[in-house]
Amino acid sequence: MGKSNLQVKVFALLILPVMVFIFFSACSKPTPDVYVAGYEELDNGSIEAVYWKNGEKVILSDIPGTAWAFSIAVSGSNVYVAGLEAGENGKLDAVYWKNGVKTVLSENAFTAWASSITVSDSDVYVAGREMNNQGRFTAVYWKNGNKTVLSEGPLSSMANRISVVDSKVYVGGNDSNGQPAGVKAVYWSDSEKVTLSADSGNAGVNAMAVSGSDLYFAGNEDSKVVFWKNGEKTEVTDGSSISVVNAIAVSGTDIFLGGYELNENGKTVAVFWKNGDRTTLSESTNSGIINAIASNGTELYAAGRDTDANRVNSAVYWKNGIKVNLSRGDNVISATANDIYVMTKK
Repeated sequence: MGKSNLQVKVFALLILPVMVFIFFSACSKPTPDVYVAGYEELDNGSIEAVYWKNGEKVILSDIPGTAWAFSIAVSGSNVYVAGLEAGENGKLDAVYWKNGVKTVLSENAFTAWASSITVSDSDVYVAGREMNNQGRFTAVYWKNGNKTVLSEGPLSSMANRISVVDSKVYVGGNDSNGQPAGVKAVYWSDSEKVTLSADSGNAGVNAMAVSGSDLYFAGNEDSKVVFWKNGEKTEVTDGSSISVVNAIAVSGTDIFLGGYELNENGKTVAVFWKNGDRTTLSESTNSGIINAIASNGTELYAAGRDTDANRVNSAVYWKNGIKVNLSRGDNVISATANDIYVMTKK
């Protein structure tokens, strides 16, 4: 063997591991940041609003008491969480936190609730409800703290989800006012109400998603799980068993719905439907619910609550069906995850 050939082979052996490392580094995707919002109940009776970033807990409640976090959004380096907190004189305030700093949205209402938050450009939108002087809830949303009332009727209405697309504000919820009679699944487009459930009964929008120019709403009509794509309804379950949908995510042509159902043993189990096909996430000895669902195209995340055989509630999320328990302190006796936001790193 010539000296030059030996040098070439030695060089190849030395450079090959480096080239393999560079190849796999270039091909591998960065791990996304996973944000989960929820609450924890402490052994002293307090309830704390919290969120977790990649499993690390951040406590939002600034004083011991009662607070819940229901929705989370991330914009750049800013983390926004919406919920409610017990205020002065026992009233419940609709609030949101930006990087842990609280803003009270419902200073003039005795009871209010912030259900959903989104950020568009630098504007903060929060959907929720306030109790009126007849003791009924009224659907509202706030833009940068300024309130818009969505339903002026004497009966109850609720705003459960909010999205902003091309400066247009969409709010999904339910409304008992107008015709047909009963609680109807509705959404508001720039405050103009659109009724989705054509029949009387008990219906509501619990989740929404936007994919391209398509607008999706998910909810229940009586005991049926349904979703609407651009107003056209699809029934996912036939109503023969009790099922509830809390979340929707759209990835390409796939439609994911998350919620829970009552099984043959009388337990609520966490389930999701992909294009109508159901998958159970709860272990056989456990019960649970899904409150939020997200997909980044290749991975599916579902957040909610898992209750073990000893009836201990834990805040969890499932990644591609694998359960991830979120951190909790020794003084935490119960926890629930209500929303999830997955941010892909560039």
